[in-house]
Amino acid sequence: MPRFIVTHTAPFTEEMFKALAKESFPEGVAWKQTYCDFENSKFFCEWEAPAKEILEQGFKERDIPFDDIFNVRLFDSAKADFV
Repeated sequence: MPRFIVTHTAPFTEEMFKALAKESFPEGVAWKQTYCDFENSKFFCEWEAPAKEILEQGFKERDIPFDDIFNVRLFDSAKADFV
């Protein structure tokens, strides 16, 4: 499954993230984790989805602002290999 990092610059709160985590997403889409910098309103979210366009559509339908979506690969430094 393709993996993506989505960047957001928005005044999100902890409560907003907790509420979003309870929402359902289209089949095949999974929100894995988010690195949060609440002080600077910067957020870096890891997703798995069949395509970038599906994530874009989901964010637009939910009025969730995002800066960009990057298709990424995970490198495991302990294994010195991509997983």
